[in-house]
Amino acid sequence: MSRFSRALAHGAPLVALALLATGRDAGAQSLRGSKAKVDRAYQFALRRGIDFNESRSEITDGVKDGEYVPLRGSSNVRLKGVAVPYVLPATRAFVQRLAASYREACHAPLVVTSAMRPTTLQRTLPNGVAKSVHPTGMAVDLHAPSGSCRPWLRKTLLAEAKKGTVDATEEHNPAHFHVIVFR
Repeated sequence: MSRFSRALAHGAPLVALALLATGRDAGAQSLRGSKAKVDRAYQFALRRGIDFNESRSEITDGVKDGEYVPLRGSSNVRLKGVAVPYVLPATRAFVQRLAASYREACHAPLVVTSAMRPTTLQRTLPNGVAKSVHPTGMAVDLHAPSGSCRPWLRKTLLAEAKKGTVDATEEHNPAHFHVIVFR
């Protein structure tokens, strides 16, 4: 039985119905973190059958199978401290699109500080949560820039959240934006 099947057998359909009843954008209108946002992302991953990778070897297998793609640095993207630079294709496409706009607005590359993290690593982090979707490749963390670029990034991420394409949370210790891509 797959992880997705086990989740369905343990009540995920009721949560999925509740999420549908409250609307796709529920909780996505601010950059504040909440249990509802975490649950929404977690249930989205379960409903879509997206794997929660427990180890780096599982991620490596997913890369070989084409499930995950490399997140590489470029003139628009800088990776800083990213231990596992892989994500889902939709996540990479979002980061690349956001980074191009960020470069135009801020004249600097968008800094990604985290991408995929296996659950074994996620559990060891002081601010990690059990239902994190980092192990799925849906999430990235972006450095919180200084100056006028921080309000620009806030506004842009909120606009994307209102469209329902992402959910973003501004975290303060350390300062970064946690972004989940829903495509």
